[in-house]
Amino acid sequence: MTTKRTAALLLLTLLSVLACNLEGTPTPIPPPDDVETFRVKEVVDGDTIVLEDGTKVRYIGLNTPERDRPFYKEATDANRKLVEGREVKLEFDAVEIDRYGRTLAYVFEGETFVNLELVRQGYANAFTVPPNVKYEELFREAEQEAREAGRGLWAIQETGVKIAHIQADAPGNDSENPNGEWVEIVNEGSAAVNLEGYSLKDEATHIYTFPAFTLQAGATLRLYSGQDQDDVSNLYWGLVGEAVWNNGGDSAFLRDSEGNLVDSYSY
Repeated sequence: MTTKRTAALLLLTLLSVLACNLEGTPTPIPPPDDVETFRVKEVVDGDTIVLEDGTKVRYIGLNTPERDRPFYKEATDANRKLVEGREVKLEFDAVEIDRYGRTLAYVFEGETFVNLELVRQGYANAFTVPPNVKYEELFREAEQEAREAGRGLWAIQETGVKIAHIQADAPGNDSENPNGEWVEIVNEGSAAVNLEGYSLKDEATHIYTFPAFTLQAGATLRLYSGQDQDDVSNLYWGLVGEAVWNNGGDSAFLRDSEGNLVDSYSY
């Protein structure tokens, strides 16, 4: 059994080598010594495989797109390229079986940490469910790297629509004055863009889905956090007694109706 000290040293080593490898080649990361080897029979999707003995394995620490969502095929193909028909080693965490009966594991093929590689390539986002948190920091570092490099899920879909500004600090108490904070969105392109189905999300769990709204070329709209009547240049999130944007810093992610990243903005 790996000791806490050994695990800590391993994590530091992994973070170090990850930082040194920002290109397309997987970072060599050997699996722990005391893990079993299995052969992969089938790749189900980007984060799930089936072993030769019929065991369904769900990767720990990440989420890949579901069927019919953007990058589903790319994530599945990337996983297939890494593990299909190959021998892999499985490392477990505190909880080994999820509520669907799937085995939860960290998967290694040779010296490739498969879970991490899918996040690093931009085909998955980091997703930690306690108490399985052993490599949480590593996954978040990999997601940040993929985001900064614009890989996969984080590649920008150019539509001309940009987040121009976020007014985060409302006069008075933000929660009591949600319309005192707003996001300014501009269409810098040469054609009108239908925003219906677009979504705007903060770093937490606030998500706004746009109604039928056409943003003309060169036009600007403001999305207020509170309530009022939508018009040709103003939209309202509809919140009461709640603010969205953190005064001390936050990020906004604008995605199109297919879930592709259109723009992001941090302050």
